[in-house]
Amino acid sequence: MRTPKPKRVARRGSQAQSAHPAASQRREIFISWKTILKLLSAVLFAFVAFELRHLFADLLLALIISITLWPMIRWSRKHRWPEWLGLSCITLILLGAVALGLGLLIPTITHQAATLVETLPKLKEDIVKYAPAQGAVHNFTQQFLASPMFADSKPLVAEIVAFGGTALKGLIEFLVIVITSIYFLSDGERVYRWLLAFLPARHRKKLGAAAPEIAGVVSGYMSGQLITSLLCGAYAFCVLSLLHVPDAALFAVIAGFCDVLPLIGFFIAVIPAVASAAFVSPATAVSVAVLYSVYHLIENYFIVPRIYGRRLGLSSLTVLVCCMMAGIVGGVLGIILILPIVASYPIIERTWLRPHLEPDTVQKHDALDKVNAHG
Repeated sequence: MRTPKPKRVARRGSQAQSAHPAASQRREIFISWKTILKLLSAVLFAFVAFELRHLFADLLLALIISITLWPMIRWSRKHRWPEWLGLSCITLILLGAVALGLGLLIPTITHQAATLVETLPKLKEDIVKYAPAQGAVHNFTQQFLASPMFADSKPLVAEIVAFGGTALKGLIEFLVIVITSIYFLSDGERVYRWLLAFLPARHRKKLGAAAPEIAGVVSGYMSGQLITSLLCGAYAFCVLSLLHVPDAALFAVIAGFCDVLPLIGFFIAVIPAVASAAFVSPATAVSVAVLYSVYHLIENYFIVPRIYGRRLGLSSLTVLVCCMMAGIVGGVLGIILILPIVASYPIIERTWLRPHLEPDTVQKHDALDKVNAHG
C-alpha cells in the first residue's frame, strides 16, 4: 500500500526548514517616514525645552506673581474702575518696589565693600588677638590669615565687584519678570481661554473647575509669603539697629528675601549678619545669632500657621524633599516655585487622579490634611 503523496511533501518541507532555520526565523521591521519624523520632532522639542528651561522658569514665576495680584484686578472691576487704572496702580507698586530695592542695595553694598577693605588690617589684628596660641584652631587661623585676601585686597575687591554684578543681573532679571507679570494681568484671561480651546471637552470642564482653586492656593501662598518676608525684614532691621550693627537696612533686605527659601533661608540670612556684628563685638555677634534664632522659631510655630492656615498643608518632610529636588534641578528659583506647585497637588488629585486611585484615597488624604491642620 502506497503512502499518500501529501505526507511525503510535508516531510520534504520539514527537511527544508531544518536545513535552513535562519530563513524561516527571519523577521523584517519596517519604520515609516511618518514615525521617523515624529521621533525627530520629539527629540527637537526636548532639546528646545531644555535650552529654554530658564525662560520657562521666569515665565512661571511671572505667572505666579500675576495670579497673586489678580484679586486687585477683581477688586478694581468690582468698584468699576477702568481697566487701565487698575493695571497702572499695580505697575506703579511693582516698579516702585524694584526701584526701592535698587536704590537701597546698590549704595549699601558699595559702602559695605569699601568699609570691609578698610577694616581688613584691624580684622586681622582682632583675629590674631582672640585666636588660640596653639592647636588645630591656631593652625587654621594662620592658614586663613595667610590667604591672598589678607595679603592683597585686590582679589577681594574683584570678588565684591563680581558679586555686585551678579546681584545687579538678578535684579534686572526680576524687573523683566515683573514686567512680564503685568502683561499676564493685562492679557492673561484671553490667552487662557484661547489655550483652553485646544483641550478636549471633558478636560475643559475639569480645568475650569480646578483653575480657580489652584489660583487660590498660589495667591494664598504668595500673599502669605509677602507678609512673612516683611515681618522678617522689619524684625531684622529693628534688632540690628538696636545693636548698632552697620548697614542694618541691607541685612534686613537680605533677611526678607531669604525668608522666601524654606529651611535654608535662615542660615543664608544669619551668617552675613553675624559676621557684620562681629566687627562691633563678639557679644553683639552672639546676640544677633540668638535673636535671629528666636524669630525663626516664632515664625515657624506661631506666625506661619496663622498666616497660611490650611492653604499650604505640607509636612516638614515634604517641604524638605521638594526643596532638595527643586534646588538640584532649578537652584534658588526652583525652590521658590516648587511649594505652590506641590501645594496644588490635592486639587489635581481630586480633579484628574481620582478615577485612577483607590476609591477612598482622596477621602483619607483630606482627613489627614484636616488632622494636620488642627494638630
